Amino acid sequence: MRKISLLLIALITYNYSFSQADSTLVVVEGQEAQLAYNEGIELFSSGSFQAAIAKFDQAISINQNFAKAYFNRGSAKEKINDVNGAIADYTSAISSDTSYAEPYYTRGKLKYNKNDNDAAMQDFEIAINKGFKSANLFYFAGVVQFLLEDYDRAIEFYTKAIALDSQHAFSYNDRGSCKRKKEDFAGAIADYEKATEIDPKLALAYDNLSVVKAKKEDYSGALQASNRAIQLKPDFYIAYNNRGSINLLQKEYDKATLDFKKAIELKSDYAFAYNNLGNVKNKQKDYKGALESLNKAIELKPDYGIAYLNRGIAKEMLRDREGRCADWKKAVELGVEQAKEYALECK
Repeated sequence: MRKISLLLIALITYNYSFSQADSTLVVVEGQEAQLAYNEGIELFSSGSFQAAIAKFDQAISINQNFAKAYFNRGSAKEKINDVNGAIADYTSAISSDTSYAEPYYTRGKLKYNKNDNDAAMQDFEIAINKGFKSANLFYFAGVVQFLLEDYDRAIEFYTKAIALDSQHAFSYNDRGSCKRKKEDFAGAIADYEKATEIDPKLALAYDNLSVVKAKKEDYSGALQASNRAIQLKPDFYIAYNNRGSINLLQKEYDKATLDFKKAIELKSDYAFAYNNLGNVKNKQKDYKGALESLNKAIELKPDYGIAYLNRGIAKEMLRDREGRCADWKKAVELGVEQAKEYALECK
């Protein structure tokens, strides 16, 4: 939340009467709402959000078209996690002043948080069209486009965010992820490295960097990045899983096992780590152990195609011919291309 400046206006005049001993403090006519609003801003700035809401209520009761009061009351409601109330206030701000662009952005963020990506994008685009310029606005528009798998458009938004704020580390990180999806690995590495240069404590960017370096078979660089991610965020279960995958690629099975088990320790319902642990056990010829891990992966994620493929391999080695075919056919059904070759043995 940006810091909201206090309005510097004359709120009072002094009315002196020579026939009386005292002077009387008088609020300028029509400024009662502004006075309550300014008090609300001061309370908001000090973190007294409930009290600020009361003052914004007062301002709105006097001036029911006070767009900024609706907006800042919505901001205060966000702070106390009244999401629906905040959305309603941002909508009222828009209704009170159709030229007011910022409430579209703030309302769009809340819609994004509620996983209503299409509605969020609609608000972001209106804010942009109305001329609101904020790196965070373009960043969140990029995030939504990434989730909608329109990576080219996401890159455009992240690039605009960077143009407004060259130190926007998250925009570099997320633009790198778009490039990774497009298999522009060199471009992804450049963006992830820039993100870590801007924010050396951004564990997420180091983890992403490790994944792309592994794809480029730079395993030393990948491990270095993974180690840094884990050093920065010791409970980063995804980073343990990804480091385990790097160790698996290098046939460091014991190290991989430790990493996958750590990921599971940190997040007991992490299906990907169970699948990877099952894969390691297959490599180590512990087929019963592999079956146990892969069963858990599928229990947690019933549409996990790769886990069915790997479980089919374990079942084949345990001479469960019927079971292996059922798993491989399921993997094919779930879109795993590699499983088609295995399933040929089941005809």
